[in-house]
Amino acid sequence: MCYVRVWFLIICISINSLNVCDSIYLTPAKDIEFLYKIETKNSYISYIKIKGKKFIVKQKKEEKKQISVVKDALAAYIAKILHIAHEVSIVPLNIYIPGKVVRSWPATIHTIALGDTIRKQKNSIYSSLQLKQQWALAKTFAETGLTREIITQMTWHPQLALIVALDIIIGNSDRHAGNLCYDSVTDTFCAIDMDDTFNKDLCEVAHKKLEMMIQDSSISFTIEEVNALIQLRKTLCLLAKKYTSEHIIKKLHSYAVQAGFVSGNRLYTPSVKKKLNHYSSMIAKSWKNVRKVIGSLNKIINSGLKKNYDIKGAYYEPV
Repeated sequence: MCYVRVWFLIICISINSLNVCDSIYLTPAKDIEFLYKIETKNSYISYIKIKGKKFIVKQKKEEKKQISVVKDALAAYIAKILHIAHEVSIVPLNIYIPGKVVRSWPATIHTIALGDTIRKQKNSIYSSLQLKQQWALAKTFAETGLTREIITQMTWHPQLALIVALDIIIGNSDRHAGNLCYDSVTDTFCAIDMDDTFNKDLCEVAHKKLEMMIQDSSISFTIEEVNALIQLRKTLCLLAKKYTSEHIIKKLHSYAVQAGFVSGNRLYTPSVKKKLNHYSSMIAKSWKNVRKVIGSLNKIINSGLKKNYDIKGAYYEPV
């Protein structure tokens, strides 16, 4: 049997599940089949098949954006515990697999989400769903980050509060309708394309927005919204306790090395080094400020429970 020396992130396949693992594996050439390629505004997207399973190979089109593979993989790593995102692994810059358009650049390989993007489901009950926490394009602070409208929309499905919590802690302001999939057969959502992350502190914004809502006497929350906020708080607590900022920062730099951003490589520029330091700083700030978000949620939740159920005595999630 003829084997081609192709380093590849090992695909772990069991009877009932499929996981992308952070290991290196020699894959027989016959087990990697290139299917087809499409191009978006910013990326090359190739579909491949490995041992009968389909995957996506993704590369950014611009050289200066290659560091995005690190953020995409790190966000998926954090999201894995929530079961609401696809899995992502890094293909190093000096390793070739079918579907990699620019061989000297790194890439990511993704499991394929069930269903289709919200954007393509015009007749879905979720066609008007907008969970994007605006950042650069927000015209006013009121439109930035966690909004009153997003809180209301979190009541539409049990998984939506988890996705919003994930986006808050990883600083994702790009959850538009093309970056969120829904499958009506399994009634599940899947968050995808999380490479615009770790470059801003949405936790600080969420804290400020929640405190403004608390101070505004005209704003009240339904019991459905209170329950969604309880799930939001529970998810933020889970992520903050499961992963320390030190662990995530260490993982960030580990993924950077895995991708090939090391001294001596032409892609490891002073700009990339500066970005990695900035991402590290934002992770530290976000993990610090998520405690403030949880504190604000405690106030809203306890006020909401008292109003709706006349519950005496507050229930606080420790921060």
